[in-house]
Order: sequence, then C-alpha cells, then structure tokens
Amino acid sequence: MTGNRPAEVEDETHIALANALHEEIRDFCALQWPQEACGLLIAAIDSPNRIERVVFAKNVAEDPLVNFEIDPQSLIDCHRNARQKGERVVGCFHSHPNGKALPSPTDRARADENGFLWLVIATEHNRAAESGMYRIIHPDAGDNADHPELRYFRRCIILGSTSSGEDA
Repeated sequence: MTGNRPAEVEDETHIALANALHEEIRDFCALQWPQEACGLLIAAIDSPNRIERVVFAKNVAEDPLVNFEIDPQSLIDCHRNARQKGERVVGCFHSHPNGKALPSPTDRARADENGFLWLVIATEHNRAAESGMYRIIHPDAGDNADHPELRYFRRCIILGSTSSGEDA
C-alpha cells in the first residue's frame, strides 16, 4: 500500500507502522462510520513487529454498529496469500464508533491468539480520532491454571515514519 518504511522496532511493545499506512487505515475506518470497520495487519515472517501492509475486510457482524466480524473468506484468503508471500497475519484492526480507542470487553473475550495485535481506531461523525495499538497477552498456563480465560491487552507504541525508501 505504501513505500514508507517505519522506524526501527525496539521490542514487542514497539510496533512499526508507516504514517501513510496508518492514515489509510484511519481513513477507511472514518468512511465506515457509524459502523465498525475491520481488517488485517500483515508483516514479513522475520519482522512480525513491522506492519508492511493491511487488508481491508468486510464487516459481516450481525450488528456492525456495535461489533465486527471479519468476513471468513477474506480471512482465509489473506492467510493463504500471506503464506505464499513469506508473510503472516500478525493482527487485526477495527474501529470503535463510540470514539474510544480502547479494547472493549467484547474485544477482550474474543482475543484468542496470544501475541496477536489489535489496532483500535476511535471514530466519531465520519472522522478518525485517536488510535491505540495493543498486544493480547495470555499468562503462562502455570500462572493461571485456575483461570485459563485470563488474558489482557498490553498497550504498544506505534513507531511511525514519514521517510520513503528502504532502511539501510
């Protein structure tokens, strides 16, 4: 989608996402208001904390005004395409038309894959407000044997870039 390369990633809480690509996501979310928009975040297999591209998806939720569900066929096609290109699906994005860029209780309940990224874009009245990037964390099974459903979102820092071209 864009040739801009984000800044270097320091650790798993620092996610590289080019400013231009971030703006494409935000614009897509704003255009879907008042419904929730959704899509997938794609990275190279060897650089899972550097988002290289996104796939915009259709929201097929029963009530897209309050929830999102990525079209299953788009999800299958995206995973297959990513594998063929030496990439992987590392996260998803969706909008919250209520203007809050925080994971909801529904997000927390649906966040099954440990380490998966969730980019939440707050939208209100056809504009994107703030963004929040989160990584789902499942504590070690030994730490929560009595509560296997325990999971939480760790806030991540989005490292953007306005430069173009390849990193040295």
